Amino acid sequence: MRYFFTLIISFLVLSFLVLTSCVIGSIVGGFPLNPPLGLELYQIGSNSILATWWGNNEENYFSGYVIFISTNSNDLYSERNSTNHLNKPYITNSLGSLPTVQASPSSITKQYSYTITQLPNGDKITNDVVYYVAISAYSASKKTFSPLSNITNISITN
Repeated sequence: MRYFFTLIISFLVLSFLVLTSCVIGSIVGGFPLNPPLGLELYQIGSNSILATWWGNNEENYFSGYVIFISTNSNDLYSERNSTNHLNKPYITNSLGSLPTVQASPSSITKQYSYTITQLPNGDKITNDVVYYVAISAYSASKKTFSPLSNITNISITN
């Protein structure tokens, strides 16, 4: 009887530890999304930048990608592994919301692209200015981001 009682108590304690570690892990870890890979920037025309990257996120809460751009590299390098980048300068979609580029969940790695013609504040891309760009996967329903992609820069020339 004593063995049976010890076994039940052990089972309950172990079950409690497993359940609490799962809950703590989901709270601390957030809702993980894979960061985009291989961000490259190209000048197209006199005042636009083509950003291309690779991504795959099969999570059902994945909404797409958010593009961050700044003339100050510190804007992007600060807390780049965070899951909240709302303090960084980002480009909204045509409706004024996020993500910048909508995408469906997929386990297949795909290449994405976006043409940048203006900064988040509405200023046009201009010559002889260095622009720093990064991309993040985004979940609109969870309001969370992946860590940033590689941060790269480009200067538009005539």
